[in-house]
Amino acid sequence: MDDKSDVKPGATEASAPPTRAPHAGGGGAEASPGRRFSAKMKLAAVQRLMRGESLEALSRELNVPAHRLSEWRDRVLI
Repeated sequence: MDDKSDVKPGATEASAPPTRAPHAGGGGAEASPGRRFSAKMKLAAVQRLMRGESLEALSRELNVPAHRLSEWRDRVLI
């Protein structure tokens, strides 16, 4: 008898849950639920945007969604 007794008859590899490399990321820069940012951190991020840094690059670096960085920038400019 095999060691594969836990495999169901007719099961294929496609039915196995997909595995991802730890460094693959989650597909976006979503902040964890309930995460709050200080006014100082927001201002520093907006200043970097105003100096010409890329929105996408800053979003990835700070792990803040791009739409949130845009909102902060818009609030400063109003």
